[in-house]
Amino acid sequence: MLYRWLVTGTWLLLALMVLPVQAAPQDGTERGDVRLAIDVSGSMKDNDPDNLRASGVRLMVDLLPDNVRAGLWTFGQQVANPLAMEAVNDQWRQRALSVLPQLTRYEQFTDLESALNLATQDVTSDGRTHLIVLTDGMVDVPAISDKPAQDRASRERIIETLAPDLAERHVVIHTIALSRNADIDLMRDISQQTGGLASVAEDSRALLRSFLDVLNQVAPRQQLPLEDGRFQVDDQVREFTALIFHDRDEGPVTLISPTGERLSIESPGAASRWRHDDRYELITVPEPAAGQWRIDGPVGAGSRILIDSKLQLRSGKIPATLYEHFDLPLEVWLEGQPDQDDASAQRPAVDAVLRGANGEITSARLPHEADGRYRGRLEHINQTGNAELALQAQGDAFARLLTRSVNVVPAIDAALSSDQAYITLSAAHPRLTRDNTRINAQLLGETLKVTPVAESRWRVTLPDTLPEESVSVELTATVALDDRIHDVPLPPVVLNREAATSLSGARLDRDTISSEKMASRQDDDEEEQRWSLQRLWQLAQDNWPAARAQAIQWMQDPRAWWVAAVLVLLCLLLAFRRRRLRRQRPRHRRDPSV
Repeated sequence: MLYRWLVTGTWLLLALMVLPVQAAPQDGTERGDVRLAIDVSGSMKDNDPDNLRASGVRLMVDLLPDNVRAGLWTFGQQVANPLAMEAVNDQWRQRALSVLPQLTRYEQFTDLESALNLATQDVTSDGRTHLIVLTDGMVDVPAISDKPAQDRASRERIIETLAPDLAERHVVIHTIALSRNADIDLMRDISQQTGGLASVAEDSRALLRSFLDVLNQVAPRQQLPLEDGRFQVDDQVREFTALIFHDRDEGPVTLISPTGERLSIESPGAASRWRHDDRYELITVPEPAAGQWRIDGPVGAGSRILIDSKLQLRSGKIPATLYEHFDLPLEVWLEGQPDQDDASAQRPAVDAVLRGANGEITSARLPHEADGRYRGRLEHINQTGNAELALQAQGDAFARLLTRSVNVVPAIDAALSSDQAYITLSAAHPRLTRDNTRINAQLLGETLKVTPVAESRWRVTLPDTLPEESVSVELTATVALDDRIHDVPLPPVVLNREAATSLSGARLDRDTISSEKMASRQDDDEEEQRWSLQRLWQLAQDNWPAARAQAIQWMQDPRAWWVAAVLVLLCLLLAFRRRRLRRQRPRHRRDPSV
């Protein structure tokens, strides 16, 4: 009977240990705040060897306005909060800079799910919270056994449960994927679900630009057009901040005013602030002289002139995600424009330009309407990827620029089943449904059967016998939306049993391994390593960080200590009972053999 109680107590302890430890919620409700979650897994050391993420955080610290609250989290094997949520001011900025060295305390694993949970645990549905996530890897959680399955389960919880919950609580997640090794599909998915921007930095040099793109979503600023290192300041500008990117060890930067005064870091003159970083200069000039200013020195891509002015260019809501082959309606207006006494004065012209990595995608001049606003549409959006939307108003004596970073994605995603029996199509565009969208699929000129399987999902049935060579399934969609008919070409899906298949049709030419060969190889490997002490030692080393993390988590739970105390008591009682029974057991005398 006592043995049964001991077994029951053991199972109770295990059940309590696997329950998540809930941290005490912080007091207060966050409204309109900004939170950063930075990956500190070991791979970041290779993908960002110059630690440009620290420069990116420093840039955001400098540019965040004083009227928001902000904080910083790091995540790898564990989640830490070295910079608590507080109002942004000079003291907060100093504290933020002091925690930057912690970004190089590398850890094993990439527990993104825990980072999202802990960085938003005190967020309610009041106000709007921006969470900026920087990572370079895949979901990689600490686990003692069946790690691939636990990684997949964590990823699915993020997509299916956590992201929708955060969206309902008005948390906007902006993601920065550093390198193509990151789970870009996951980053895009959670950003789209929450209305955020998904940015991809191909390398560490593009990381600062990604930080700035996200910051422009969180705290957009008015700008002046910057061309060939020159910008025109009008008498409405109260202050400007020149953000000038450059490579490390490039020549000095000098600002030249309309009067010819030369401002430098050694002699800042009218500049009230001049922050020098290895990758950028941040120069603030209050009450600047009107006229043309010049930048003498390197002016890298992404450099801009941010201003404080009563005259501002405003726009209606611009989504962070645009859809390929779908128009973008725009509404723009000017605020604080002085009254024009001269009736012959020309009305400012407003242009919209969408630029991608390879240059301009599309542009339009927005017509002026009777209510004083400019309305129009951007058409022919036929490239996917990260892009920048620039809205510029040009008057006789002034210019204003407003930029927004966006993602352009296919309106419908496609996924090929592992057995190549069917293709699943899912609408990424939120307004596409089975009622207004018709899918057409063709393979070598033959029309394939397409069946709606959900409100915004379709299935394309593939033939039982597929060609031996690599072939593509051509996909198109006909959409009836807003009293218009859209013919939308979709990226083809490539069929080939010798190559991986993706939405874009890209082939990853790799030698395939049959399941029988793989199983046989695994059996041989297991037989060779089953009794290998070296293999056991390697397994112990691999699992030690996960086991240690789990043990620390258990030790922080007071329930585990109570149950452990009960188990110790039960073990003592069992040992006492066994000893007592051994003493009471009759001893049998055995006569010696003759």
